Amino acid sequence: MAIGILCCQVMEQEVRSLIRRFPDAFQLEILEWGLHIHPPLLMNRLVERIRALEDHVTAVVLAFGRCQALDKLPEDFRIPVLYPPGEDCIGVLLGQERYLEELYREAGTWFLPPGWAELGMTFIFKEIQAGGLAKRDIDPMTVARKMLKGYKRALLIDTGVGDSSLQREQAQKIADLFGWRVETTRGSLTALETVLQKAMALSQPSIQTDSG
Repeated sequence: MAIGILCCQVMEQEVRSLIRRFPDAFQLEILEWGLHIHPPLLMNRLVERIRALEDHVTAVVLAFGRCQALDKLPEDFRIPVLYPPGEDCIGVLLGQERYLEELYREAGTWFLPPGWAELGMTFIFKEIQAGGLAKRDIDPMTVARKMLKGYKRALLIDTGVGDSSLQREQAQKIADLFGWRVETTRGSLTALETVLQKAMALSQPSIQTDSG
């Protein structure tokens, strides 16, 4: 049986880049973006999908940060459930220590993982829950500018996957709307790769996943 992966849409490109060498070893399921805004909803969705996979995979990898939910997952699953360290997808792709370093460097930083950059303004409206305000004749862009007034920098996390030109273009468009400067920093797939390797070792010790 394969290893199941429940992946946040934001990290889909990174996960696909890591598993493409082993197409038969993984069963990938992409969950809609934005579940992290409501941690109980995220937890319920993950539990539902893990229960559905229990009899069909040897382990499940959650390609998510903790997002205030994963630490509360039940412990009675019949298969191993693994996930990378990191408070959210930024911590997973940047590393929690570097995440904090960048915040110390510039507290007013809006982090842009590749998936977020490619979603453009859609993710910002949903992240601050401004989209629904438009139904009450309140311009969501006006609300966004007020709520993000203290931000000064858009930091694009380059993970080496996806359309880097599109990501930079989208990051610049977002930054221009708010008067932010754009900087780029190098991300890492190490945390995701490590947890996938651990799942492989637990499930199929004979398969070598060393990318070196």
